[in-house]
Amino acid sequence: MTEPLLNLATGINPWPWPVPPLPDDCFSHLPYDCSSLQRAAAEYYHVDEGQLLLTAGSQPVIQLLPRLCERGAVLLPAVAYEEHAYRWQLAGHHCHYFADYGREALAADIRRWQIRYLVLVSPNNPDGRQIPLADLEYCLSLLPRDGLLVVDQAYVDCCPEYQANRLLQDARVLLLRSVGKFFGLPGLRLGAVLAGSDWLAELQRDIGPWSLSRAAQCLGPELFADRAWQAATRERLRRNAADQSRLLVTHLGADADAVFYQPLFTTFKMPLARAQTLAEQALQQGLLCRVYCCGDSGYMRWGLAADAAELQVRLAAFTAARDG
Repeated sequence: MTEPLLNLATGINPWPWPVPPLPDDCFSHLPYDCSSLQRAAAEYYHVDEGQLLLTAGSQPVIQLLPRLCERGAVLLPAVAYEEHAYRWQLAGHHCHYFADYGREALAADIRRWQIRYLVLVSPNNPDGRQIPLADLEYCLSLLPRDGLLVVDQAYVDCCPEYQANRLLQDARVLLLRSVGKFFGLPGLRLGAVLAGSDWLAELQRDIGPWSLSRAAQCLGPELFADRAWQAATRERLRRNAADQSRLLVTHLGADADAVFYQPLFTTFKMPLARAQTLAEQALQQGLLCRVYCCGDSGYMRWGLAADAAELQVRLAAFTAARDG
């Protein structure tokens, strides 16, 4: 295998926010509540401070939320981040899945299975689908009074025009946000839940004290307030992602049934066996991508490479090895 490994298996910004030196007491004090971080996060997410709970990434909430909900019928995407379905199944809910994102198709599924909880990912991972806000509002209107709409928006920082904050006027809505992906700092373990006060109080109670690291508290206010870096990064990601997607399509497009694009990754849908074979062949050239297994279909997701020239060299070697 070609070394060093070019790891494109994560949908993480390869040009992270520049981390300044941490204060000397960063790791010697307990991480009590930090009002400056709460204010900065509320401004960044365009919500009131009372609509926001900061967490150690979105994963703890994905794990906890199904256990807080009374058992019922849940509708989830057939293709999405697998932890959502796994955690709702583990909590004993009746899980149903949809593949058609059309508004009326979703509405029919909600009615057919008497759905109480609707879990959506927008932009979706791994296929990048973005659900129009009007469609989210329509689906919410079909849920029962004791229902819940969960929208995982971990990738929306790249395209803030798709933020679903307008839905928060309804107490049945909970939005998940993540710092690690857009800011390129997954190890910081910082994320947010946007919801009404009742849901936030329940989550806070079960998450418990000191859930954020002092590093997250120290860096968060500056990170959230760095508007110049955010704007420049959105433009850089869009430009570089478009270039990389065209390059990948040149080498893999003929194998794909469909190609999906988002500023932090490009995904190829194809038969699962084919996706797994191609991923193994790419690994021999030091290219690590991720394959999502969805029945007989495979979704081969390629994150952004920091070194576009090196990616081009390795893709050329990958194609040459296949053709030879």
